[in-house]
Amino acid sequence: MHVGIDLAWNTNARTGLAAVDASGALVESASVRTDDEMDAWLREFGQGLVNVAIDAPLIVRNESGMRPAERLIGASFGKYDASCHASNTSKAYMNPPRATTLAQRHGWMVDPARVGSAEGPACIEVYPHPATIGLFGLGRILKYKGGELATRQTAFNILLDRIEAIPTLGLASSDRWAEIRAVAGNSPRQFELDRIEDEVDAILCAHLAWLWHTDRSALQVYGDVETGYIVAPPPPTHPATPRAVAGTPAQRHTSPSSASVTLTVEAAPATFATAGELPWRAAVTEAAARAMVGAPPLAGRLSVELGFVLPEPVVKGQGWDLDNLIKPAIDALGPVIGMRPGNWKWEQVDDERVDRIVATKRTARSGEAIGVTITVVVIG
Repeated sequence: MHVGIDLAWNTNARTGLAAVDASGALVESASVRTDDEMDAWLREFGQGLVNVAIDAPLIVRNESGMRPAERLIGASFGKYDASCHASNTSKAYMNPPRATTLAQRHGWMVDPARVGSAEGPACIEVYPHPATIGLFGLGRILKYKGGELATRQTAFNILLDRIEAIPTLGLASSDRWAEIRAVAGNSPRQFELDRIEDEVDAILCAHLAWLWHTDRSALQVYGDVETGYIVAPPPPTHPATPRAVAGTPAQRHTSPSSASVTLTVEAAPATFATAGELPWRAAVTEAAARAMVGAPPLAGRLSVELGFVLPEPVVKGQGWDLDNLIKPAIDALGPVIGMRPGNWKWEQVDDERVDRIVATKRTARSGEAIGVTITVVVIG
C-alpha cells in the first residue's frame, strides 16, 4: 500500500489522506485534522504500508532562508509558477516540522535512497505543483487553491480531469472520486472547494508514492537527506505558457472605453471532439484565468475575435475546420465569459451572451509559435 498525505502545518487546518494499492489504484481517501485522527486512519492498513509521500517539509535544518532543495525546484519549475515557500527553523512550526514528528512516530525511513517495504516503510517529501507541471505537461500551474470562485472552480475541474486521466488510479470506478467531482462541478462555494482541496492533493501524492516505488525514472531527488529534499519530476523541457494580460482590442468595432480582454495561447490547437481537445481547452482556460487576474467575468453582451495560427499539415490534404476550432476555444473561456446560470448536469460557459464571432486561421510562418489570440469585448 502507498499513501499520500497533504499535511497541514498545524491541526487548525485539514490534512488530506489517500491510499493506493500495489497496482496504483485508489483504495481510500479522506481528510482529518488531528494527529490522533491521522494515526487512526493509517492504522487501518496495518503492516501493508510500503511508501508514504508527504506534501510538507520533512527535513529542515537551515536557520534562515530557503533550503537548497527549494532553490533547485525554483530553478527548474519557477517559470511555470511552481516555486516553493521558504522553510527554515526560525519558524516555530518548522522546529521541528510536523512531517518530521509524523515520520518518527511511525518509524518511517526518510532517506530517499532507501526502498520502502512492508517491513520498513519509506517516506519522501513531494510537492504537487511541480508534479502537475511534469506529469501533465502544463504550461503553468493551475490556480485551484484560491482566488475568485469561478476561476478557481475552472482550475479545479481541469486538475480533476488530469488526475482522472491517470489510468492506474482507476478513478472512474471510485465512489468517493465521484463525490469529489460532484462538489467541484455543481456550483460550489469556496468552503466546499476548501474541503476537498487537501484530499485531491493527497490522491496525487499517493500516486507519486506509488510511482517512486515502481518507476523511479519518472521522478528525481532535488536536494539531499542532509539539508532536505523534494521528490518531483525531472526538469521540464516544454515551454511555459506566456503570461496573458488584459489588452486593447482592434478599434474597428469598439471604442477604447469598452471593457475587453485579450489573451494569447501558445499551444497546439485542437478541434472539437478530438483527442487533443482536453489539453487545448485546459491551455485556453489557464490563459483566460491569468488574463482576468482575479477580476470577475465580463458582463453584458459580448463579441469574440479569434485568430488561429496553425501548424503545417502532417498528412497531405489535412485541413482545419474553422467552426470546429471555434467551439472548444470559446467553451474554455469560463474565466472571461463566466458560467451559464442554472442547474445543469455539467458546467457550461455562458456563451449565449456572445452575439458576434469573428474568426480567422492561417498556417504558422517559419519560427512562429502556433496557438490562438482571442479578444473578448463587451458590446452591449
